[in-house]
Amino acid sequence: MATRVLAVVQARLGSTRLPGKALAEIAGRPMLAHVLARAAAVPGVDQVVLATTVRPEDDALADLARSLGFACARGGVEDVLDRFRSALLAHPAEVVLRVTGDCPLLDPWVCGLVLDEYFRSAGAVDYVSNVDPPTYPDGLDAEVFSSQALERAWREARLSSDREHVTTYIRDHRDRFRAANVANGEDLSAHRWVVDTAADLTLVREAYASLDPAGTRIVGMAEVLELLAGRAELRSLTAGIRRNEGLERSRVQSDDARRFDRSMEYLARARRVVPGASQTLSKAPSMFVEGAYPVFLERGYGCHVWDVDGNEYVDYVLGLASVTLGYAYPAVGEAVARQLERGSIFSLPHPLEVEVSERLTRLIPCAEMARFLKTGSEANSAAVRVARAATGRDVIAFCGYSGWHDWYAVTTPRSKGIPKDFARLVVPFTYNDLHSLETALDEHRGHVAAVIMEPVLLDAPTPGFLAGVKAAAHRHGALLIFDEIVSGFRWAVGGAQEYFGVVPDLAVFGKGMANGLPLAAVVGRRELMNEFEEIFVSSTFGGDTLALAACLATLGEYGRRQVIDHLWRIGQRFQEGFAAIAARLGLPARCVGYPVHPKIVIDHEAPETQRLLMSLFLQETARRGAIFHFAGFNVSFSHTEADVDQTLSACEATLRIVGESLADGRIRERLRGKPYQEAFRRS
Repeated sequence: MATRVLAVVQARLGSTRLPGKALAEIAGRPMLAHVLARAAAVPGVDQVVLATTVRPEDDALADLARSLGFACARGGVEDVLDRFRSALLAHPAEVVLRVTGDCPLLDPWVCGLVLDEYFRSAGAVDYVSNVDPPTYPDGLDAEVFSSQALERAWREARLSSDREHVTTYIRDHRDRFRAANVANGEDLSAHRWVVDTAADLTLVREAYASLDPAGTRIVGMAEVLELLAGRAELRSLTAGIRRNEGLERSRVQSDDARRFDRSMEYLARARRVVPGASQTLSKAPSMFVEGAYPVFLERGYGCHVWDVDGNEYVDYVLGLASVTLGYAYPAVGEAVARQLERGSIFSLPHPLEVEVSERLTRLIPCAEMARFLKTGSEANSAAVRVARAATGRDVIAFCGYSGWHDWYAVTTPRSKGIPKDFARLVVPFTYNDLHSLETALDEHRGHVAAVIMEPVLLDAPTPGFLAGVKAAAHRHGALLIFDEIVSGFRWAVGGAQEYFGVVPDLAVFGKGMANGLPLAAVVGRRELMNEFEEIFVSSTFGGDTLALAACLATLGEYGRRQVIDHLWRIGQRFQEGFAAIAARLGLPARCVGYPVHPKIVIDHEAPETQRLLMSLFLQETARRGAIFHFAGFNVSFSHTEADVDQTLSACEATLRIVGESLADGRIRERLRGKPYQEAFRRS
């Protein structure tokens, strides 16, 4: 079967140096029309696709391409690499020719030479261009690469400049990609025929006026060179403009260059159709610095994420602690893809339900059986129902956060819509205060079904506290439930119960057990878990095989790799580095908690000032490429020492601004957006 070649032309109207240039008139036609026609004339090209953005202003480019008979693929503003991949997914081909929409003098014959060299290699190279090093005029650039090389670059490239300029990742990683270059007999790289400035456009228009005033034929490189040889005034128009200035600018992008235009556009749309503009309270824009912070993320790889405006960040929120290995983690993604080909939900139970349950019973100390749900809130509610059924009692003593369901949410400021009578069935106690638990148990003697708590979060349990909680619960005939939604698969594979050596009667796991896919589980002693056969807990998606496949793959990675050790080590590197910076600057800033789930605190006697200072911290670290949550953050197996060191540099620059704000009292004036609004709970 013949090898298919797809030419992808990238263009958008949002050029910073020459806005709207893609539709600039040249010889009676838009510049983009000339480029598309020339790409289609390249020998060996089977199809031409325009890759542009989803911004409304670029509708005009999409309409133009379609009116001329060309297909169009649309995507993010700065992530052009993702646009190319989208084009390839929609129009499959084995080989891609990349050209840019600002090259109206593109020579199909020159592109053909590059394409011929790729085919002559017979698979020996992944990438061929005429730009490495360049010997052809700027504006005749052609790059040819395999679809596999594009896919690999799409998966691995992390820098914003690599995402924006498509092939820089391939060229910069010769250890991973085999490359070749096509050189001209004479070095003509000093010639500039690309359109990026008003002077460039003037030169191109003059060339067309002299060589093709009707704009109906394709003028080649030799004709343009001959024209310019006798027109010194044209050659002088673009003298002194460096080649690839756009790439250079993106690689040294300043902090102030981050914009959130598309995030804010989506936010305005979301507020019309999504209550709160988010499905999750802790992800809502009000939880960050709205107006000076990304609102919508569209892609992640490893520990890096990209927002809808193309800005890149090292992510320390990680899906609210649900991503432990990293985004798009290959072993998990491959397991899900394999299962997706076989189906996700079936009419009867699937073997994965058994296999994952068996694995959990081997890993978690208290687990003799397992029951799956989709969220931690569901699982906590199910565990509470089991405890009430097993004991015949109704009251629950709790410590910490346990989800949005009625039994617990009635205790929060967000209790609207819940019958107030439910409040009499739940009683709080204080972490690290056994006396408060004993008081609660005594006040409800004979009525407490269970004590439910997060065994650890930020504060370390005092010696004997967890064992004391278990003993007190059992002494009063109540069960002990550990909410290990956060601590599971982070402190240890078997959770805090493994780490601290205190085994509860029941436990709830979620978040990181499937590396971000929705899955939670209730586990515990067999005689208690058998209550599920009598109580009503049933979910269509409890046996979702995609999440179960992800869980099995995730647990496999925990077994094969030193994931937990890495989380502790990389988190400790951050904590120690942050402490050193704060001490060096003499600032009241701390990174508290355990290395696997720490929290940044900026101390101030006034709570409102403390909130403003933390808002400033969030804003300034985001400007420098790192995102945190005010209530605590996380590390993943994909975080490297380099990621942490880069983030610490951002923290140091940020803390200098915090210090200046403390000195002059102008904290609010430095905020470019709204201060975050504290929720009633930590994430």
